[in-house]
Amino acid sequence: MAVLIAAVVWEYYMQQWLSYQPNGGANVMRVDLFVIWPVVITLVTISLFKIFRKEDA
Repeated sequence: MAVLIAAVVWEYYMQQWLSYQPNGGANVMRVDLFVIWPVVITLVTISLFKIFRKEDA
């Protein structure tokens, strides 16, 4: 849950920053998306797997 909130906050601040760039940030390449979203997807997948995993004990 914390990772999702952090990703949304990061995206909000990035949109604010892009709005101050020339042409609305049209020429900015968002390399951070190649790091943030795979990490978020991986952590959410692991969390869901652990939540819905059947207990063998």
